[in-house]
This record gives sequence, C-alpha cells and structure tokens, in this order.
Amino acid sequence: MKNLINMIMIAMLSSVIAGCSNEINASLNTEEIKFEKEDKVEAEQNTSAVQEVGKEKKDTVWLEGKSLFQVDATDGKMKYTVYLYAEDERRTILEEDSAKGKKGDSYFTGHYSVYLAEKGSKEAYRQEALNNSAELSFNPSKEQVYTQKMRNKTIISIFQSKGENAVKGQLLAIKDGEVLKINTEKEVVTSSKAKIKNINQKYLQTAQNKNDRWVISTWLFNEETLSMSLHDRIELNKEDHSDIDWMNLWLKEEALYYPFKNLALSVDAIEKAKQGIPLGSPYPIGTNISEIKKSDPNYIKEGFENGSPFVMYPEISYYFERETGNVTAISIPGQRVRTFIDEITAMFGTPLEVREEVLSGKTISTYLADKYSIEFISDLEGNVSEIVLMKTKNHAAH
Repeated sequence: MKNLINMIMIAMLSSVIAGCSNEINASLNTEEIKFEKEDKVEAEQNTSAVQEVGKEKKDTVWLEGKSLFQVDATDGKMKYTVYLYAEDERRTILEEDSAKGKKGDSYFTGHYSVYLAEKGSKEAYRQEALNNSAELSFNPSKEQVYTQKMRNKTIISIFQSKGENAVKGQLLAIKDGEVLKINTEKEVVTSSKAKIKNINQKYLQTAQNKNDRWVISTWLFNEETLSMSLHDRIELNKEDHSDIDWMNLWLKEEALYYPFKNLALSVDAIEKAKQGIPLGSPYPIGTNISEIKKSDPNYIKEGFENGSPFVMYPEISYYFERETGNVTAISIPGQRVRTFIDEITAMFGTPLEVREEVLSGKTISTYLADKYSIEFISDLEGNVSEIVLMKTKNHAAH
C-alpha cells in the first residue's frame, strides 16, 4: 500500500492558490441528499410563466427552422425552450484548419438574441440577456452552447473562442419567467477540449492552460442571486511527472473533477477515527466497497498494488479486503486540509511514532485511535500531503 500512497501523493498538485474556501465536512453524496430535499420544496414555488410585456415575440415553429441553437431548460417545475437566433446571421465555410474549426466546417457569425418560450408554446419572447453583446461566432461541430442542471435551474453556457485552446463563457439561467445573465466575479475561461464539469448541484469546475500551468478553478453557484463565486483555484505544473495524469483525465473524462473540497481539522477527528469514521466521507471502515461504488460510480481507477485492492476517487481512496470487499483503510489527499505537521502536533499532541523515509524525504506521523490508526504524511517543508486511516491490525500488512 505504501507504493500506492506514494503514487497518489506524487499525483497531487504542485502548488495551491486558495480561493474563497468554505469549511465543508459533508461528503458529496450527503450534500446531494440534502439538496434533493430542499429542491423538492423550492421547485413547488417556481411556477413563473414567460414575461410578455414589452417584449418582441416570434412564432416558435418559425424559430425552430431559423435559430442556430435551441435547448430545453427548467426553473423549478417550469419547463421552457430557449432559442438563439440572429437576424444578421452570416454563414461561411472554413477553407483551412484553424482555431475556428476544421477545413470544410460551417461557421456562423451575427448579433444573436435569446428567445424564451414555455415548453410546447406557439410563441417565444425576446430576452435582454445578450442585447449588449458584440457579434458572436459559432461552429456547430464544436460544443459552444450546452446546458447543465444545477439544483432547480438549468444553466445555459455560451462559449466563444479565447486564444487557440481556450473559450470564454457567458452563463445564463431562467428566473421569474426571464432569461438572465449569471454574474461571475471573474471571467469564466476553460479549455476548448472539454465542457465545464458539474461536481454536484452546487459546484462547477473549469480548467485552462495559463503560462505553462494548468489552472483548475472550482465555482460555487448561488441559485438565489444567480451568481458564481470562485471557491477554489489550483495550479498544476506541466513538468510534474506522475502515474496519474490529472489534466489528461480531466479533459477526457466528463465525470471526473479535481479534488476541491476543503475539510476542517478539529480535535474530535481522533474520536471519530475511533469509530472508523474518516474526514469527508459518510462511509466508515468496514463498509463494503460494492456499496460505495454503487452510490458513486464515478471513480478514477481501481486495481491492485502489492496485493491490496483499491478504488480511487478524486477526493478519497478506499482500500479493501479482496475476500470480503470490506474497506480496511481510507486515504485522503492532504490538499483537502491544507495544513502543516506542526499544526497537527499542536492539535493532537505528540504522535505515537514518527518515521522518516530518507529517499523520498517524507515523514509519517502515527496517532492511535483504539483499534485504528491515523497516519499524517508530510513533505520536507512540513506540508501534510496525505492522511490515512486504517485498522491497526492491518497496519503491518499494508
């Protein structure tokens, strides 16, 4: 297991830029359950018809034939259709490969407007969301317009090229029968090679290549104010060598996100550990791995390391018995707590054992919690890079 732990640690980020971090101790799955209960109540209240007063209208059948894009969207219980149409739309054929697309692709440019209709309605009404926008350009073979479900609302993302491999987005949502812009405190820029990632019903994640570094940003969506704030920002060096190519995985796997959830260490962590309960997961040691995989099938990888089977998620990894499938150890990236070993010692006291690995420069500080142990693994600078909770009787085996 030590080789596996080292592999995970190497794969972690090289530098961290903390954003507007909040203390979040619940797991993603626990949050989802909470959201579902809240959303069911809130959805009943969102029943706004399309606002018509003072708005230009067009026939929806006509728009279906003329609009470049049309998408379905919701606001609570209400279902809508959103059209993107430009009266001055111009179509050209690309004569060579470029950032715009491949040779032979159709390329459309114009001053596009948004029209909103209730689902199945014969009339759609022009919205002001893009009224002040400059010309927009689209290659339909690229995913420049798409939707994402965030709690009770659908986010409509409209992206434009920004350099060779990046796109800049305008994000829209429906509120009180109108399409409105989502306010963002910073530009939403992401790679043109992948969509924005839904982490859960509260967070989105983007990635861009900036000054030879990959910058991964996690955004917190506020449904009430229609705004997105920067929750967290992480930089990865291109030169980092690891067994896990995080950026390649992020770009290729739509369900994959980079670890982002910040955990608050407190003195009761040892008491929880005595019950086999780790930080940031609802699954205690002893849970069967099949239950975890069924609840969250979006793991990064699974396999064996020195005979120890594992399942790895972005924010946590589970190790389990081959025969029974029961979890025996849980590993958490240190980036989720962002602390130093000196702070750990000040909080929990002197560890039972401290081991140094000369070749790697890592230090392993071990604390006992009845039949379990917690290992805090730190680097030469004292940064905690990994936290491992395991059954004491299995310590030697791993």
